[in-house]
This record gives sequence, C-alpha cells and structure tokens, in this order.
Amino acid sequence: MEEISFKKFTDKLNERKTSLPVSQYNKLSPKMKAAVTDMYAMINKAPDPLISKIEGIVKTISKKHGVSVIDIEDYIDNELIK
Repeated sequence: MEEISFKKFTDKLNERKTSLPVSQYNKLSPKMKAAVTDMYAMINKAPDPLISKIEGIVKTISKKHGVSVIDIEDYIDNELIK
C-alpha cells in the first residue's frame, strides 16, 4: 500500500468530493438534466423551511418533465452519498 501524507490524502479526498456530483450529472440523459436543473431552480426560489417542500418539488418536476420520481430521488442519493 502506498503511503501518502495527510495533506495529500485530504487534497485527493476533497478533489473527489467536488468532482463526483458533476460526473453524476454528466451521466444523466438530457431529459433528466433538464429536470434536475429545474429542480435546483425551484429549490433556490422556495422560501424557508425548505425540507418540507422537497417532496412536492420532486413530484412537480417529475410530472413536468415526464421522468420518474424514483429516478430523481436516485440522482439526489447518488450525489449526496458520493
């Protein structure tokens, strides 16, 4: 196993954290990209408290773009977990 300094380790970890959501987004179909972009726009416009509104936003976006709620939720999970 290769030994690296703590600084290099944290730099690599931060690099991976910042690059994964973009790569997850890039893997989406054009239809899903449009849905995710609209979802973020609606989230940014929503007044607080936001947590209670996420489910409704996802359902609205799902119907508007003709994508599955589960697909949007999977994208969110993949972005948050990785």
